[in-house]
Formats: sequence, structure tokens, C-alpha cells
Amino acid sequence: MVNEIKVFEKPVGFRDLLPETVLKKRLIEDKLQNLFSQWGYQEILTPTLEYEETVGKASRITGNRMFKLLDKQGQTLVLRPDMTAPIARVVSSLMQNSPLPKRISYHTNVFRAQENEAGRVAEFFQSGVELIGEGTPDADAEILAIACQTLKKLELGSFKLVVGHVGFINALLEEWISEPDQRDELKLLLANKNIVGFQEMINRTVKSTAGKELLLAISNYQGDAVKLKTLLEGSRAVAVQTALNNLLDIWNLLKIYGLTNNVFFDLALVPHLDYYTGMVFEGIAENSSFPVCSGGRYDTLLDSFNNSNQAIGFALKINRLLDILKQSEFLEKELRIYYDLDHREEALRFAYRKRNEGFGVVQTYRVTEQELNQLQESNQNVETVYFVSGEGDTFAK
Repeated sequence: MVNEIKVFEKPVGFRDLLPETVLKKRLIEDKLQNLFSQWGYQEILTPTLEYEETVGKASRITGNRMFKLLDKQGQTLVLRPDMTAPIARVVSSLMQNSPLPKRISYHTNVFRAQENEAGRVAEFFQSGVELIGEGTPDADAEILAIACQTLKKLELGSFKLVVGHVGFINALLEEWISEPDQRDELKLLLANKNIVGFQEMINRTVKSTAGKELLLAISNYQGDAVKLKTLLEGSRAVAVQTALNNLLDIWNLLKIYGLTNNVFFDLALVPHLDYYTGMVFEGIAENSSFPVCSGGRYDTLLDSFNNSNQAIGFALKINRLLDILKQSEFLEKELRIYYDLDHREEALRFAYRKRNEGFGVVQTYRVTEQELNQLQESNQNVETVYFVSGEGDTFAK
């Protein structure tokens, strides 16, 4: 039996954003786009609805986590579950003849149904960039540098980018574990941050002492480039050495940007989305228990759109930023003008002049003369003008 929907009820997992939150969101996005533009990233918009057969499949989001509906032609549509796949579609079609590399930015919402939706959102706001058509360590370092700059620009306090490499973990598991199902299970354990479960399974399944020691070592590995060099000696697999050398190249490029203090390697970092192929990372802020941004290299995703270009990008989780950034950091100076009917003309002229001068927020309130005399203001961010005579009496609060 379907429960009756209450008058003010919203779909589970969705929420309303009130004016102060919307203002904060808008100002965050403006700050981010200004930075993205400095690096040459141009903003695009894509449809909220996409075909399941194209973008839905390319996104690699499981079908039970997508919102689906049918159009009049019987085609299955999905609310976009991420932005990487729609951008891959656009650069492979409308932008296929534009020069490489392509630098794209976006600010939008994505939708994912939750298995246990109580208390969990189904609509996420994201801002991010995608660098299409360059597979060099220089591109990897550029994305990490932009991520660092965004977190600094938002004044999140201390933060770190935790960097791993999907190619490394895939190659290392293939070197020591022959069963694909076991490798997939181990990667899922790492993606879920279940290090204890990963270690227990390694102890059960890996017979080689050397392989067991190496796999157990990476499960506890976090550090800088010095530790990476020692791992190069522990594996003979070419793919493992290639991945580690790629991370070392990125590290040396980050030295040029002066950002190595904000970057740490975690070779057990595995993303939930399986389209990543190379360097991956998460951004961790001191006042958040969850990552505030994530991204990485996805060199094969564009194959779904007959495009062989390599690509890398990252997204900021705006919902989490809205929760941890203080509202006071986004308030503009505010001017409130109260006037009675006798002084309407001078009050409105004064307000119009202040807006043209670019004075933050200017609001006007028509009240009675009695109400003017009773007004008491306490907002420390407000300069209030009471029009109780032909000249405005100004009180800075």
C-alpha cells in the first residue's frame, strides 16, 4: 500500500535550500569559476536527463543507483548520475573538432538513488574540471595544483590531497593473485576503507612471502616520494614500476608549484567508480570527516563515445562544503533603510544611489512613524538608516 503524501513532503533524499544556503552556494561557485577560468577552463552545461544507453552506461554507476524514466518513444532516460560521462559525450560530439587539450569546467547537480535513503541525499551539487586530450604527468600535476588552489581559496584551514594510483594497485594484485574475483573483492575492501578485511584476505590467499609482505605494506602506506622509491625495489612487474614512476614524476612537478607539503601518497586508495585508470586522489579538510573533493585519470572512458583521447579531472563536493564553511564568511555588508510614507521619495532615492555605488546588500522597508520609533537592530553586519526626517539618521551597528 502506498503511503499518502503529505502536503509539504519532499521525495526522500532531496532537500530545499533556503536563501542563506543558496547565497553561500552561489558565492562558492563564483569563487571556483574565477579560479578555473584563470587556468583556462571554460564552463559548460549539459542536460539533466540523458539516455541510459549512452551516458548511463558510460558513467559506470550501477543501474539500481540511477533515477530512470521513459520518454514518449519508449527510450530509458536517467537523471545524470555524474558529470564526467556527459562531458565525455559533449567533447566527443559537439566539440570533437576543437583543438586539444580541452579544458572544461562545470557547476551542477547529479542524482544517485541510495539503497538506504534515510538521512542520505540523492541530489548532489558538484563543481569541477576535466582536462581532455593530454595523458602526461604535467596534466596530472595541473589537476592536483588546481585542487590545492581551490581548497586554499575557500579557506578551509589545513588540508591534504591523498594520492594513489589505480594502475599500481591493479598491477600489484595481478602480480600476486591469479583469481580475478579475488582481486575484485580486495579492491572493494580498499574502496570501502576496510583495511582490516583487506589484510585478513591477503593473509588467507597470498602464498608467496614476498608478495604477502608487499601487499600488507601498501595497506598501511602513507608518505612522500622517499617511500615510493623503496617500493620500486619490491616488485618486478613493469606495470607496477610504470605507475610508481608516474607518481614520482607528478611529485617532482608539484615541487615546481610548491605544493608538496599538501600532498601525501596512499597506495591503498581505490575509488568506487571503476573507470579510473591512473592517478587518483581525495581532498581531506581538517573540519570534515569525509573527502571534500576527489578525482583522477580516466583514459578509457571516452572509448564509449568512439573517442580515444586520454582525460583527467576532479569534482568538489559542494554539499559538504556548504556544511563546513561558516555562513559569516559569505555575508556582504548590508544596509537596511526604514522609511514612512512622508519620506518615501528621499529613502528610495538614497537606496537606489547606494546600489549603484555597489554597496553590498541594500533593502528598503516601508513602516509607520510609530514603528520607526520602536525599531531595535542587533545585527552586527548591518548599517541601518532610519528615515525619521528629511535627512537620514544613520546608526552603525
